[in-house]
Amino acid sequence: MSGTGCPALTMLSAFLLTTFAALASQQPSANPTATSAEIQDLLQRKVLKQGQKTYWVQDILDQLYPHDPSLKVSLESNVEYFTAYVNSLRFYDQVRWYSNKLILDQHKIPKATAKQIEAEAKAWALDRNDRPSSVSSSMAVAGIEIEVRARLMALQPEEFSNKEIRTHFNSSIPEFFGRLTASWIRVPLFDIETNQALSEKQRMTIYQELDQIGKQLSDGKLEWKDAVDKHSGDLVSKRNGGRIGYLKRMDNRYDEEFMRQLFKGFGITIPNTAIVRGPIMGSRWVYLVRIEKIKSEGVVELSRVRDRVIRSLRLDRMFNKMAELAFQAERSILLPISTA
Repeated sequence: MSGTGCPALTMLSAFLLTTFAALASQQPSANPTATSAEIQDLLQRKVLKQGQKTYWVQDILDQLYPHDPSLKVSLESNVEYFTAYVNSLRFYDQVRWYSNKLILDQHKIPKATAKQIEAEAKAWALDRNDRPSSVSSSMAVAGIEIEVRARLMALQPEEFSNKEIRTHFNSSIPEFFGRLTASWIRVPLFDIETNQALSEKQRMTIYQELDQIGKQLSDGKLEWKDAVDKHSGDLVSKRNGGRIGYLKRMDNRYDEEFMRQLFKGFGITIPNTAIVRGPIMGSRWVYLVRIEKIKSEGVVELSRVRDRVIRSLRLDRMFNKMAELAFQAERSILLPISTA
């Protein structure tokens, strides 16, 4: 998962890692037969309905285990850890990308080669961190996602014309040579008390509520401070009126998926007044962002960031292709599972 610059979320992430590690390190149950039965029950829980088919926890894990063999031992020796894992945001994201994989299969999108997967694994890591990461460690974290991305990236050109690159660059100059001064309202996609991923219905409710708030703000029917006080789920930024200071596109403290969407399409013209952008669905939060100022470096040289522009253009086309293919898919993620 992507990192965060919010101290509250950093503490939460540390808590989750500590909790998972503690659960995983516990001794197996004194009653192996009972434990085995509970594990088998969890493996057969439904987590995805797509088209006329239903998929179980086991189906997702069969895709994950080859990338991280240690995961099988950790999960299938400890029921508490297993239960926490399959209800986590990380597993929710794995199910979503598994669903995307099924869509590519349905549309007969060719499988990616080992070389293509390796290239995308390296690029995926660099998008999220300024330090290189090994292919194996990236695949252990996001193997299904990276394979799907590699298949879609193989459909995109490796190079573009100078006109295409220049057009994309001019459509979003702050992404490459600028920074935003911003405030946000953000609401977690996980239950604060249990750390479980929210259901699809809960996610949609949050998104729709923030969409209505955004319209009220744009229409002048609601003040930003009042909206933050009433709706923000980020206690740290909430105390500061939602202010988070400067944001730069490559700042890896924040959710990469959110940052990618936030910086798209500002163009060359800098707005004179604050603008509200969103809702933006990130990997851990839903965001409504108030952009107070956009600062660019002025006249800049495309050659300095040519590779980043090409990567950005290919990502845009990749996500557009995925959205196009998924538009008519009938699917529902059935998480969190009931533990009653």
